[in-house]
Amino acid sequence: MSSMMSILHGWELKTWIIALIVIVSYLLLTGHYYANFKEGMRVSSKQKFYFIVGIITGGLALGSPISMLAHHMFSAHMLQQSILYFVVPPLLWMGIPTWLFRAMCSEKIRKLVLPVMTNALVSVVVFNVLLSFYHFPIIYDVIMSGEHPMVMYISHVILFFSAMLMWFAVTCPEPELDRLNHLKKIGYVVLNGLLLYPACALMIFADDLIYSSTKEAHQIFSFLTPLADQQLGGIIMKIFQEGAFAVAIGGIIFSWYRIERSEETEE
Repeated sequence: MSSMMSILHGWELKTWIIALIVIVSYLLLTGHYYANFKEGMRVSSKQKFYFIVGIITGGLALGSPISMLAHHMFSAHMLQQSILYFVVPPLLWMGIPTWLFRAMCSEKIRKLVLPVMTNALVSVVVFNVLLSFYHFPIIYDVIMSGEHPMVMYISHVILFFSAMLMWFAVTCPEPELDRLNHLKKIGYVVLNGLLLYPACALMIFADDLIYSSTKEAHQIFSFLTPLADQQLGGIIMKIFQEGAFAVAIGGIIFSWYRIERSEETEE
């Protein structure tokens, strides 16, 4: 009962204060102060909506009972990760206007560093390798043991950063770095989906627990056995991944169609 009460009160004020500061700063920069930036212009309500929803969604993953449950349930942990890696990054990128992105990165970084870091092949391999490595049983158990909280924090930051780079190729706010055409973007998204299949399949179809940390975790819900919790975690991540990638492909096709129609109209 005490565990359930602590979960219900698992809203972290610090996380929401940070989220509020980020949202207010973004609205000021893209609203009142946009003219102070080179190439600064008004940001559409749609872009503002994407960014704000991205920050709020990230707040739900990190500062709500989901975060509390993630320390006890594998499925909740996978839900938290799915939100942070497949929902938040594309929303943030779609909410950042080109002029603000250029203000955040110097010209030298945009021309020398970002072309390498945001290379589609590099980013897709790095993200999926890191995510699979993180879920390797020995690695995962060490990280989730709680004995090394800094290791857990650093690993999650690295994974989120790699997820941002992975989504950059699809929702790129910088035209100079948008190097994939529509067809290649679709192939890139499909490749992402295929690379994560082995890890999810291992969780979903395993007959035994593959993580020792889940055996020692406190069982919150009596109807959800540790093995079922593990399988549910794999299903959750695959559903979120497939859903996010399906939306991304739909957006790419719609953008492609709109450009084709515009060119036909001009002709």
